[in-house]
Amino acid sequence: MSVAVFVAQEVGRTLTDGGGWLPTVTIDVSESPAVADLARVHAVEGIGDVSTSAIRDDDTVVIGVQLTKPVQAIFAVVFSYALHQEFLNEVAEKGSLIFATTDTEVAQQESPIWLSVDIDGDALRQAINTAVAE
Repeated sequence: MSVAVFVAQEVGRTLTDGGGWLPTVTIDVSESPAVADLARVHAVEGIGDVSTSAIRDDDTVVIGVQLTKPVQAIFAVVFSYALHQEFLNEVAEKGSLIFATTDTEVAQQESPIWLSVDIDGDALRQAINTAVAE
């Protein structure tokens, strides 16, 4: 299985139905139809099995996502630690990340389905802090 790799384009927060704010990263999935369809599949079939990992190499932080049910998929998103340090700490604290895969400018009017996954906050914190200590 190949790994689709995306670069974090924009980061921000999305207001959830429950009234809370969750960290959100915009990624361009136009060249990866399988990843583009994940939000719809999970909305129809349920969340399924998701695991995440994180690594840091100098200024690069990579969050990996692997789904095994209801479909198999694996992808990674690359962040700049210098640009996204505060955001990545918020992701670790919240333990959740929304992947915005459509135009965020029209999201409020169109209410698109985006992929939200639980993030292993401890693993993300460890990856960030381990690299800092070295």
